[in-house]
Amino acid sequence: METQLRFTRDDLLTPDDVAAILRVRRSTALDYMRRGVIPACKIGKLWYSPRPLLDEYLASLFSDSTGG
Repeated sequence: METQLRFTRDDLLTPDDVAAILRVRRSTALDYMRRGVIPACKIGKLWYSPRPLLDEYLASLFSDSTGG
């Protein structure tokens, strides 16, 4: 059974939001989003990263680096 993610419009993070979370420049965050380094999608002309997917991705980085 596949779990469906549920999120609201408030959960869609802009490149500025992602940059603030990652503490990188906006251009770096946008590059990560465009290249698929972090989960993101383009809606119209703008890029967004769903917060639940970004949180999941960041959690996986920490669990991988701690060996667990």
